[in-house]
Amino acid sequence: MENRQFFNHIIKNIDDIFVPDDLHSSRRLLQDGDVQRTLDRCFSVIQESSKAWSGTTASALAQKKPLAGTSSLQLAVTSYLSRFLKPSVYEKIKRRQTRLDHSLFDVLWPALRKTSKDRHLEEDINSGLIAPDFDVYVVFQEFLVTLIKDMHCMSVTADFKPHPRIAYFPMENAERLNTAYFVFDDDSNLVVRCLVECSRNLDSFELPLNLTIGQIEQAERLMMAKIFTAAFIEAIEEDEPGSYYTLTEVLEDKSEVYDMLNEYGLLIPLLDQNDPVQQAESTAFNGSLWPYGRGVYVSASNSMALWLNCQEHMRILSTSNSKEAADIGIAYTRVGRAITFLEQQLHFKESYLLGYLQSRPSFLGTGLKMTTIIRLPNLMKEMDNLRHLCSVRGLVLSTNGQSRLSVRLINMQSMGSVEHVLFQDYCTAVTNILSLEKDMSLTNSKHIASMLVKIFRRKKNSLAERH
Repeated sequence: MENRQFFNHIIKNIDDIFVPDDLHSSRRLLQDGDVQRTLDRCFSVIQESSKAWSGTTASALAQKKPLAGTSSLQLAVTSYLSRFLKPSVYEKIKRRQTRLDHSLFDVLWPALRKTSKDRHLEEDINSGLIAPDFDVYVVFQEFLVTLIKDMHCMSVTADFKPHPRIAYFPMENAERLNTAYFVFDDDSNLVVRCLVECSRNLDSFELPLNLTIGQIEQAERLMMAKIFTAAFIEAIEEDEPGSYYTLTEVLEDKSEVYDMLNEYGLLIPLLDQNDPVQQAESTAFNGSLWPYGRGVYVSASNSMALWLNCQEHMRILSTSNSKEAADIGIAYTRVGRAITFLEQQLHFKESYLLGYLQSRPSFLGTGLKMTTIIRLPNLMKEMDNLRHLCSVRGLVLSTNGQSRLSVRLINMQSMGSVEHVLFQDYCTAVTNILSLEKDMSLTNSKHIASMLVKIFRRKKNSLAERH
């Protein structure tokens, strides 16, 4: 206490330097003048955007409209951030640094990056934010806590509750099930594909962005040693081991591995290394060692992929197949079995309140994201209304980069609840959207039939008059 009073006598506003839990900060101010000036400019852009974007009381994910250009998309994202990065908050945290010397700029820069127009911000970051290390959630908590709550459909004034333990499947007769059954009622073949992703980070390592050559090699070997086992193959109910490809093999020109992953829907967003701008951004996202020490394990059935050291230490993806595109239950079950097994083999980074810590704030908690690629020809005619319908049901509507005829419906919430409850809520929400689409289609059909009847009546009356 005496030391704090001593420093307070010399330095004004000592609380602006020392964060509440100072085990996570560098305990020194940001000294780089260029970074500070750039950060100030970023904050000015964020503040100005709030004046140009209406509806500041709505959720950001509901605000995002179908935008043609990157600048408009950035406007939507930065306007959202302005709701939480108030001038008083910014002044308090702008000079703080984490133990790994990451500043607020390292958290905010993706919101203002020079992304090419054919890419969408939502594909690889959430609301323009990225966590370069685990300590940012403490060091910049005055800004991030309220934003995270809003992002996960929680009240910003309510306190965090302890995150529940992993439970991908419910209990039945005092035993934990290991299968989830759910197929969307899709007689009209509106569902193109279902995708389930879960991510984890190893407890004894920093995020891949910050690892040395030795550390990233060790992390890769540690995870591969648990994946290439008979026990893992049995857990995911495969007949034989899958294949492992280095990220270099995936990224090389005319890569057959890349095409295969893309075909089965198991490809994660990857920035173009041949584009100078995207290459620089890729280095900022992934570190200077990229793509070294990274790779992807693909199951023998080509229905699941485990990406290693790609932004997170592990990203497990599973998809429904083309013949049963609406069967999200089978994709969810694969991920649930895989992560439940690996949870017993590896120690993952956890927080008492935030759950499993992630580089992507939208994955905090369970690390679970479910996506349905779906065609909604009637609802998509009014995209603003569709986004609102999705938002009130806890869904993010994202445009599909590969086709303008379909959209992606993604769950907002991934924390504060167990996995099987999140899965049930998501399936209910998407089913509701499907029902609305079918109702509109039926209404339009009746309207067309009514118009045809009127036309035929007019023609009949006209013929009668002629006679």
